[in-house]
Amino acid sequence: MISGSGLNTFLTMRGLDKEEYETTLACAPGGKLIPLVRSHRMKVITFKNLVQPLHPVRDALAVFDLAVFMKKNPYHVVHTHNSKAGFVGRLAAKLAGVPVIVHTVHGFAFHDEEPPWRQWLFRKAERLASHWCDRMIFISQPLMEWALKARIAEKKKMLKIYSGIELDRFKPATEEETKRLREKWGLGERDAVVGIVSKLWEGKGHELLIEAFRKIRQKKREAKLVMVGEGYLLNSLRAFADKLELNDAVIFAGFQQEVAQIIAAFDVAVLPSLFEGMGRVLLEAMAMEKPVVASRVGGIPDLVEHGVNGYLVSPGNVREIEHALFTILDDPVLAKRMGKEGREKITSRFSAATMVDSIERIYRELLSRKGVFLGP
Repeated sequence: MISGSGLNTFLTMRGLDKEEYETTLACAPGGKLIPLVRSHRMKVITFKNLVQPLHPVRDALAVFDLAVFMKKNPYHVVHTHNSKAGFVGRLAAKLAGVPVIVHTVHGFAFHDEEPPWRQWLFRKAERLASHWCDRMIFISQPLMEWALKARIAEKKKMLKIYSGIELDRFKPATEEETKRLREKWGLGERDAVVGIVSKLWEGKGHELLIEAFRKIRQKKREAKLVMVGEGYLLNSLRAFADKLELNDAVIFAGFQQEVAQIIAAFDVAVLPSLFEGMGRVLLEAMAMEKPVVASRVGGIPDLVEHGVNGYLVSPGNVREIEHALFTILDDPVLAKRMGKEGREKITSRFSAATMVDSIERIYRELLSRKGVFLGP
């Protein structure tokens, strides 16, 4: 699956006024975001030295490559996303003399799951990089409060713009559509389906979910768990499910381009992350009128109102995950009410159009301040 930050970037690029903006995606080679952007006839430039892990030599080369590219192709705005790309991209844009530099924070790398020395290093890096941009956009209120507490930047440089989704794409499915999509995945009409959409990486809580699901399965033999996504934990998660004798009840669906078509098959969506910027997949599930269960971390409490559109659980707490999921699965009336509450919350604040409009206003304000005018 494409990450939430990647989809945020794509929707921003696609939504900007084409008469005023010409957009280019700069990224590492090989990601699934690349064909999506190109399929909408937008430009992509890849840089081989943009790598995810810390690599001082390649990171320095990436800064150099990007700065030279920006000098040769003078951009008016550079908008970076995520911690590593945000550090490299902001520094390169500053060296290249780009007039307006904006950074969106989707989360921080100095969370509690990292060892103390890495937390210290990443916190210092974020503070330094904050001086190389004009504005920092935060996708949730808790994330902004975390940044203020960590003294990442001055408050006047920060603003909140929720990460939006395509409401016309993520909408409630009819009973007929749901039945058809369940049949596609070998799910019955009476199955109680728990679903998670997430990369199979550390920190997303997949193993905790499988453990909680084992207890649900003991009470509800018709329960099924659908895990959507790919990643380096696939084999170990399969082995763990087999060890708990759940191989007939856990479906590993892999990468899905059309995520809405599999969310429609869920009875409840879950995201038991140990750390999270916001949890875009929760927005998508809520927009489709699915109740949600998620950890009380990062920006998730901005989305999930405990007992209203879903349940919040303590990170890492298997018992709470199991109890929340079973409560929803065991009460269809409650599940339906929570789903409708979720859709109502999303439509009022979390549309892609609202996000793009807010970002475009920031661009215009900063460009005007720097004496760069795009027209009326």
